[in-house]
Amino acid sequence: MSVHQPVTVSELTQAIRSILEEDFETILVEGEISQIKRHSSGHLYFSLKDSGAVLPCCMWRNQASRLVEVPREGDAVVVSGRLTVYEPRGAYQLVANHLKPAGQGDLAARFEELKRKLAAEGLFEASRKKDLPVWPFRVAVVTSPTGAVIQDIQHVLSRRSPHLELLIVPAAVQGAECVPSVVRALERLAALEGTEQAPDVVVIARGGGSMEDLWGFNEELLVRAVAACPFPTVSAVGHETDTTLCDHVADLRAPTPSAAAELVGPERLALLAELQESLERSGDALLRLVERRRERLDSLAGRPSLSRPEMLLERPRQSLDLFTDRLERAGELRLERTGYRIASLAGRLDALSPLRVLSRGYAAIQTSEGRVVTSAAALHAGDAVDLLFGDGKVAARVEGSVR
Repeated sequence: MSVHQPVTVSELTQAIRSILEEDFETILVEGEISQIKRHSSGHLYFSLKDSGAVLPCCMWRNQASRLVEVPREGDAVVVSGRLTVYEPRGAYQLVANHLKPAGQGDLAARFEELKRKLAAEGLFEASRKKDLPVWPFRVAVVTSPTGAVIQDIQHVLSRRSPHLELLIVPAAVQGAECVPSVVRALERLAALEGTEQAPDVVVIARGGGSMEDLWGFNEELLVRAVAACPFPTVSAVGHETDTTLCDHVADLRAPTPSAAAELVGPERLALLAELQESLERSGDALLRLVERRRERLDSLAGRPSLSRPEMLLERPRQSLDLFTDRLERAGELRLERTGYRIASLAGRLDALSPLRVLSRGYAAIQTSEGRVVTSAAALHAGDAVDLLFGDGKVAARVEGSVR
């Protein structure tokens, strides 16, 4: 630009803008927030100041919506962005892309501190992680319903697993609403446990971004909500190089949302092939079972006991005859011994019988009532008595008295 040729104000301003944008395309500026204002459009306007200067700044809506927390007046921050010139006012300004608290270095330090705390509680232990179902039927995805992420997941699942039912659970995945929104989504899913609407697996997904963009997935409240989820969880937050605490606590980490869809959605042809293989294995096993049963039947049919069933009764019949003979012999022996004993007792009774005494010439006296008289004093004159002899009895009457 010539010093001898006049230029317009616009031309000069555009030249200055070109120089600034080329030389300060990306810079980091540290300062104190001043005069911060969120416009109705969603853009954020503020100034950075220190003891010697003030720098006007703006952050467009897309970047401002990713802030985990909107800074307040007087906050010390580090802003990354590019310098440009706002031509209507002829003022230079910083167009901010990212903003973080100064002196914390810091998100990384907070990340490591919380990681150590949760690891000490065992939230990252492999023993507490749940296995993903081999053949799921319902997959829940916690993500923004309007972003490219859900479209990628739907595309992959429609290609690989069109039989899957996809349950989209809307949630903010960046900015100040990220943490409460994702927590609420997980709580809604947990309420489905034990119902017919319960998912088989839950995918938590969002696209890539800076550490600040993804910071909501490092917040303790969100991480604990993922740990408490009753269903197997897959973390698909950011790109492959991005790592969040959500990745550590989830049952499985996927490098991208599309990869998560491939992990939870079995390929249809593979499913059909496995089903076919299972069918063939089942058919072969059934045929082998039938063949073994047929061989067993043939073996049994060849046995004499089955060709001549009466043979089964021959041995029991013979045993029965043997036992019958033994029983008869035992009975005869018992009767014989009993006869001997009865004869012996009869002889002893006969020897003691009063009739045997009477047969030797003795007689016994019996009253008319059948009492045996053993004493003469028991009789009186005129008493009717019977005289008992060995071969009969004779009626008599007592005369006289006892002397």
